Amino acid sequence: MANQANAPKVTVIDPAAPEKAKLRVAAYARVSSDSADQLNSYLAQVDYYTRHIGENPDWELADIYADEGISGLDTKKRDEFNRMLADCRAGKIDRILVKSMSRFARNTRDSLRFMRELMRLGITIRFEKENIDTGKLSSEQTATIYAAFAQMESTGHSSNMRLSVKMRMEKGIFTPSSMPYGYRLNGLEPEIVPEEAGVVRQIFALALQGQGHTDITKWLNESGIDRGHGRERWHCSMVSYILSNRFYTGDSDWQKTCATDTLPFKQVKNRGQKPRYHVEDDHPGIIDREDFQRVQELITARKERFYRGSTPSGSAFTGHIFCGHCGCVCRKKVTRGIVYWVCNRHNDSKALCPIPQIPEAALTAAALRLHNKLALHAAELLQPLLEQLREVRERELRSNQRLSDIDKEIANISGQNLVLTRLNNKGCIDPALALSRADELGRRLRDLRRLRRKVLEAADGDEQIQSTEAILDYLEGAQWQTEVTPDLFENLVERITVVSAEVVKFQLPNGLELAERLV
Repeated sequence: MANQANAPKVTVIDPAAPEKAKLRVAAYARVSSDSADQLNSYLAQVDYYTRHIGENPDWELADIYADEGISGLDTKKRDEFNRMLADCRAGKIDRILVKSMSRFARNTRDSLRFMRELMRLGITIRFEKENIDTGKLSSEQTATIYAAFAQMESTGHSSNMRLSVKMRMEKGIFTPSSMPYGYRLNGLEPEIVPEEAGVVRQIFALALQGQGHTDITKWLNESGIDRGHGRERWHCSMVSYILSNRFYTGDSDWQKTCATDTLPFKQVKNRGQKPRYHVEDDHPGIIDREDFQRVQELITARKERFYRGSTPSGSAFTGHIFCGHCGCVCRKKVTRGIVYWVCNRHNDSKALCPIPQIPEAALTAAALRLHNKLALHAAELLQPLLEQLREVRERELRSNQRLSDIDKEIANISGQNLVLTRLNNKGCIDPALALSRADELGRRLRDLRRLRRKVLEAADGDEQIQSTEAILDYLEGAQWQTEVTPDLFENLVERITVVSAEVVKFQLPNGLELAERLV
């Protein structure tokens, strides 16, 4: 046993409470799209949230995300919102402050989707105006109610915009946002583009000589005529659009398409849901009204000869059925009182294409089976696909080095803005110098956001995701169908391909193909 006098000295160190990590708090806002107002608004919100978050000793400011004053209906256009979500997924944020629910997302579906994702990540959201904290919600019911109010707010704002457009149409002072080939906007007035107008006149001249859309399209492509906006190749649909567009006579037809009244808003053909407006001598014309009318008569006569006595009009299938062997469009044909759809080449000669004519009744039954199956089982069939597409999209964006570099620079400039605001608030920097530097940083931020948007648009996946979301929205309120209507092709089916006498394939707007047997 060791000598007690030489025993080691032991000192007990009391445990100290570990230092509490501060909550990383971010703020999200939307600011004016006007460059001057945007700068003031951004600085004001940076100042407000810097002080607000700084007053809480348990918080630290993670970042402030501020989108320009663009529509909140589409999150794809909100670069800063998407950057915030990426930072949340990267574990950089613990809590988000938002002024109001309507600033976060403008429809119930998006509000709940993003809130669920953030709550799964352990991130809470505080909506100041509604006094809602997702960290304290016992259910989603309260959030759903307020999100519905935000949706009503968006719908009301959209209604005001539509009322303004309607009033301008009624007064004859409406200006479309884009011009057809042959015109450009000079301020708010349509102006003829001379070189393109010459092409339009030549197209009408060829039509008056009896040439069809296919022959005119071939001539345009062989002549190397530019289609405009960097597009080189002409298609029959473009020629058809030009030959049927009354705008070239100097008259305008407004509201040929219209937006739906409920979210998500979609443009659909105006089939009498809303008024249409015809305005004579609205702008300089390229084609005489007499020549335009003669071309319409020739087109009608050509269609009558083409269909050889059948009744092509009035069918929702028109223009949507294609031959799976040669790719030709199928046309309607009536034989002994029975309606068929037949490939043009097969109709000319069975040796040219083996795909036989298909009874319309069989196509109708197959289309209705497809619609009703999807309406009943959309959640099981399409929701998993949507989630997979989103996961793939997120992985692609996370691995996109260019996008990552842009996000880092945006975060860096946002950090500089924060430091600049703090120095300015403490009087450590000349106000004029602070404003000049803030203006410079603001311009750089806007440039980076535009660049980020272009990179996102260039990447694949967004369109397919949006198409799938639109299909699910349509199917959510779809009823059991007993007849095929144009609405089916506007929302669910893009084209039908006849594979054989027994099988057809339906292509959905998101590219998904589903086969149905003909019985």
